Amino acid sequence: MSLVFDQTEARKADSQGGSIRDAGVYRGTITRAEKLLSKNNVEGIGISFKTDDGLTANYLDLYTVKPDGEKLRGFGFAQAILCCTRTREASEGAITFERYDKDAGGMVKASANGYPELMGKRIGLLLQKELSTNIKTGKDVERVNIYGVFEADTGFTSSEILDKATKSEQLNKLVDALERNPVRDNRTGGAIRGNSPQTGSAPDAFEDDLPF
Repeated sequence: MSLVFDQTEARKADSQGGSIRDAGVYRGTITRAEKLLSKNNVEGIGISFKTDDGLTANYLDLYTVKPDGEKLRGFGFAQAILCCTRTREASEGAITFERYDKDAGGMVKASANGYPELMGKRIGLLLQKELSTNIKTGKDVERVNIYGVFEADTGFTSSEILDKATKSEQLNKLVDALERNPVRDNRTGGAIRGNSPQTGSAPDAFEDDLPF
């Protein structure tokens, strides 16, 4: 079989297999939607994400509800993910995904309790870089966190989807805000530069007239 040049695939080769390290706007697929429960019984959802260009972010974890029922900031992001993937309900169930294994020195297949309906769904994410200090080692570490959520193929945010908007306008505003504050500095002695925006409160139950 002969080789035929494909410029689109050639461009992708520059980024395939790498991790997302910089703040920005990304479109891709959910590769992990894992049910989380912290040592303090705080519920959450663990999101992993692969962009259309092959970059990955494996630990976009959102903690959503405290044991007493108090909703955390991550709850709003989780609701936005449901809305922007047009998912009315995601039931718990077994999922299979890739997870880093220290002994293996790389990514391995793993299974856990999660949300199968979200697996493989396309999503758009704005990611902000966070700098922090590891309490145990004292070393500075960096990661990316979810800053905003939108529908990958339309650019609509959750509020625009619910309002049945005909034009995407909120995404540009979120991008402008992110560009002003691309890094959140939580290192010991560091000044905090930029905060993740608070998401609007989501309804307790989806209404019958939702556009999905």
